[in-house]
Amino acid sequence: MKYKIICCDLDDTLLDNDGNVSEEIKKSVARFVNAGGKFTIVTGRMTAGARPVAAELDLHGELITYQGSVVTDIDTGVVLDSISIPWEQAAEIGRYLESRSVYYQTYEGDEFITEKANIYTVYYGRISHAEFRETKIKLSDYITKTHLSPPKLLIMEPEEVVPALKEELKEKFGHMFRINTSKPFLIEIIPKEMNKAVAVERLGKKYNVKKEEIICIGDSENDLPMIQYAGLGVAVANASDLVKRYADVIAPSNQENGVAWTIDNYGFLK
Repeated sequence: MKYKIICCDLDDTLLDNDGNVSEEIKKSVARFVNAGGKFTIVTGRMTAGARPVAAELDLHGELITYQGSVVTDIDTGVVLDSISIPWEQAAEIGRYLESRSVYYQTYEGDEFITEKANIYTVYYGRISHAEFRETKIKLSDYITKTHLSPPKLLIMEPEEVVPALKEELKEKFGHMFRINTSKPFLIEIIPKEMNKAVAVERLGKKYNVKKEEIICIGDSENDLPMIQYAGLGVAVANASDLVKRYADVIAPSNQENGVAWTIDNYGFLK
């Protein structure tokens, strides 16, 4: 097989707009894996929210979450590799966000945590299939008190304010964090040295697979590094214009089984 590994984003790429995996995609993934290929989910989601999808696809081995910050064994749930934001830095940006009355949350184990739940908290819990917990004190104080070094911080705000807020945060904290988006109303903050391309590169080295033998599929800004890195970078039709600009191939949208189309058209090339 020309392409031995396919790395695929989850939301708005593998999943349709209702958060489901189509039967067509399940069949294509199974055919690729049965032919000897490796299909790996690479997502910004927390592990608890991605693992059920991996199980539904009958995948085994690595599950890459938090934009590459955590790698977990799908079957056992054992963390194989991880990197986190030092608690001092997490608390610093947390204090800044609190001074701006910006909603944010972070992660501890299989839960996500925030000072006080609101509509964003409930929505995120629903789409990520994860439980949340209120700290009841300022989240920055909780981080400081517990020395919590999280894999990611997540901001949710109205999408009309997100672009300016993202640029403001990049200017002030870009030397400390990688700051990007996965949906128009989200800003994700991860360790500076991590992105999806780094995770894909490590996966390839583990299995002695060259980047030219890897396909990466995605839709949003946080997918861009792995799409640029891959031997074949694929953007689904609903992807942002930025991602499409750098993709080698534009596949049908997440509503039109773009992942299955990619597998069927490129996954079995010799």
